[in-house]
Amino acid sequence: MSKQPPADPEIPGATGSPCAYRDTASPRLLYAVRHGQSTINAGLRPATPTEADDMVVELTDLGVRQSVALGRWAAALPAGQLPEIVLCSPYRRAARTWQLAEAELRAAGVALPCRMTDPRLYDRFRGTLAHIPVSEVRERYPEQYAAEQADPLGYRPPGGESFLDVADRVRGVLDRIAADTRHHRVLIVAHDAVILLLRRLLEHLDDTATLAVADRGLAGNASVTAWAREADDYRLLYYDHREHLPRT
Repeated sequence: MSKQPPADPEIPGATGSPCAYRDTASPRLLYAVRHGQSTINAGLRPATPTEADDMVVELTDLGVRQSVALGRWAAALPAGQLPEIVLCSPYRRAARTWQLAEAELRAAGVALPCRMTDPRLYDRFRGTLAHIPVSEVRERYPEQYAAEQADPLGYRPPGGESFLDVADRVRGVLDRIAADTRHHRVLIVAHDAVILLLRRLLEHLDDTATLAVADRGLAGNASVTAWAREADDYRLLYYDHREHLPRT
């Protein structure tokens, strides 16, 4: 069964790379990247309990190519738009995505952002329903399916968390960013649920507007979403940007 990683709101990450940046001002740009395609995204069901552990799900070959393309996209950014710090989900597929992207920055001679793992950025944990397709949940667990349809954002699967639970921990990450005076430009590498809730929080979306974003389509693998900070608020620049990605 999938394991939910511990989240420590006081210690946002114990792993990372050194940071050469010094006190400046609050971040002016915020990027959010979804990890490259994973085996689960490709429709491959876990064959063993280890494979079902969300923390160790791997990238597919396409996910690797997407991650490399992401790095090339980042390397081509103007100097004033390059991220200065990367906050990464603790899941392997997210960490691997940035590792591959970072290699492209290094190859291009671009200054590398410092990097931290923030355990609050893990994907929505679906408990006993993890990795079970919606169609199968509808057939095998009709009561759970009906409960989620009745309250898509607030529904909490057995042993899991709701989208609103994810929003609570993402809010803590935003508090961390707001308090950081060393970095103007921040890049988050995480998951589609995290990006959806970032939009909810940064753009002050109510339930109806949040669900409308989800209905139009969640962020794709290795896509980029960006916001600019203006005064005390954020403005969406673009969502689910994929033009840098390979088709196959």
